[in-house]
Amino acid sequence: MPARSASTQPAKQGSPAGSRNGKPAQSGRGAGRGQPPSGEREQGARGGVAATGPGRYRRLPTGAHGLDPEEVRRDQRERLQTALIELIAQRGYPAVRILDLTKLARVSRPTFYSLYADKEELFLAAYDEIAKRTASTIMAAYQTQGSPGERLRRAMRAFAELAAAEPEAVSLMVLGAFGAGPKALERRNLTLQALEQSIAANRTAVARGAGAKRARRTDASDLTVKVILGGIREVTAARLRRGQAAALPALADELAGWAESYPAKAPAGLGAPAEKARSAAAAADGADGADGEGHRAGLPPSERARLAEGRLPSGRHDLPRQFIVKNQRERIVDATAAIVAEKGLAGLTIPEIARRANVSHQTFYEMYPTKEDAFLGAQKVGLHQAFTIAVQAYEAQGEDWPMGVAAGLRALLDYLASEPAHAHLTVVDTFAASPLAIEIRDTGVHAFAAYLQPGYHHAPPERSIPGIAPEAIAGGIWQVLYNHIEHEGVEDIAALAPQLIYVALTPFIGGKEAGRVARKRFVYEGSA
Repeated sequence: MPARSASTQPAKQGSPAGSRNGKPAQSGRGAGRGQPPSGEREQGARGGVAATGPGRYRRLPTGAHGLDPEEVRRDQRERLQTALIELIAQRGYPAVRILDLTKLARVSRPTFYSLYADKEELFLAAYDEIAKRTASTIMAAYQTQGSPGERLRRAMRAFAELAAAEPEAVSLMVLGAFGAGPKALERRNLTLQALEQSIAANRTAVARGAGAKRARRTDASDLTVKVILGGIREVTAARLRRGQAAALPALADELAGWAESYPAKAPAGLGAPAEKARSAAAAADGADGADGEGHRAGLPPSERARLAEGRLPSGRHDLPRQFIVKNQRERIVDATAAIVAEKGLAGLTIPEIARRANVSHQTFYEMYPTKEDAFLGAQKVGLHQAFTIAVQAYEAQGEDWPMGVAAGLRALLDYLASEPAHAHLTVVDTFAASPLAIEIRDTGVHAFAAYLQPGYHHAPPERSIPGIAPEAIAGGIWQVLYNHIEHEGVEDIAALAPQLIYVALTPFIGGKEAGRVARKRFVYEGSA
C-alpha cells in the first residue's frame, strides 16, 4: 500500500512503449547483444520461435529440392509463430489478421490453413512453445548444485536473461493471453498452476529439509506462492511494456531475495476461504450464467449504484445542473461496468449503455465520445474509489504502519465485495481493453505500492529488504485479486484479507509478526 507521506492521488506514470503501442526497443534472440550471424535462422529453428536477423522469414527452396516434407512444414510453422509474436508485440492480438501473418511469414494462405485451423490455434501453439522453453530454461538453472537460495537466484537470472534476449516472446507468455480468447486464458491458467505446484513442492521440501516439525503436504489454500509468481510477472510485464527488458537481469537477484523473505510455510490461522465457500461461489456463477470468458450475468449492484438508478425528474425542476450531470455520469459508468462484467468487452455497445443508464444517446455523447472512453471512465471511478477508501482506512491507524496496511487491505477487499461489477471491470477486464487502460491500471498499482515504502523504516536493522519489494508485493496482490474475481467472484473475497496482510508485511517485519497482525481483529472506520 502507498507511503504515509505520499500524495493520495496516483502519480501519472510515463506512457509505456507497450507491446501494443509499438515494437519494443530490443527484440528477438540477439537483442542487446548485436545482430545474430546469418546462420542463426537454422539455430533458431532447432531452439525455438524467436530467432532474429534478416533471414528469420527466409523461404525454403521451391520446386524439386529434396527436403523432407515434415521439415518444410516445421519451418513454415516456426515462421508463422515468429510472425505472430512480432505482430502481437506491435499491435495486440485482436488487431492481427491472417493476411498480416502470411505476408510477414512469407507463406501462402492455403499453407496457413493446412497448418492451423485459425489464428487462435496458431497462438496456442506459439504460447505452448514459449511456455515450454521458458519452463525448461528455469528448471535447468534451478536443478543445479547449491543451496535453495543459490538455485533460486540462478533460476531468476535465467528467466530474466531470456526475457531480455527475447522480449517479444516472453511478452506473449506474460501478456499476450489477455484479449486472445477463453482458450488462451485457460492455457495461461494451466501454465500458472503447473508453476505454482512446482514452486510449492520445492518450498515444502525446503521446510522438511530445514527440520520443520511434522512437515505436511503443501497447503493448497496458501496464497504465498501465487503472490510470488504474480509479483515476478508484474515486474517483468512492466519492463516489457516500457521497452526496458534489458533492465530485468539486474533485478533478478532482488526478485529472488524478495521471494526468499517468505518462510517456507505460512503460519496457521490465517483463515483462507474454505473449499465449501469456493464451491458455493462457483455453483452460483454457473447458475447466473457464466460465459466462456468468465463473465457472469446478474452481478448485484451495490447500494451506491442502486441509489443512482432511475431517471431524474423530467420537465421543470429545481435540481442544480451539476447534480444532474454527476448523476447521469455515475449511471453511465455503472451501466458500463455491469455490461462488461456480464458480457465482456465485446458486448459493450453505446445503445446498451444508454438503455441501462436511462440516458439519451445525446446525453451519452455529451459525456463520452466513444464506448472506450466510457470504459476508461468506469475504470478511473473504480480505481479512485478503491484508492480513497483504502487510504482513509490506512491513515486512520496513525503511526502504526503495520496496522495501517492491514486496515487498508481489509477496506479495499470490502469495497470490491460491495461493488462487484466495478471490481470485475477494474481488476479483470482492464488487461484486454487497451494500452491506455493498462497504463491507468499500472498507475494505480504504483500508487498502492507507495504505501509499503514506510516498511523499510519499521524493519529490524538485521533484515535486508530488496528495493523491488513494494512493487512486487503490490503486483502479486493484484494478481491474486484478479484470479479470485475471475474464477471465484467477489462474494468471499474479504476472507483473503489475513493472507494478503501477511504477504504484504512479511518482507519488512518477518513472518511471525506479520502473522500476528494479520490475525488481529479490529474495526476500522467505514467497516460494518
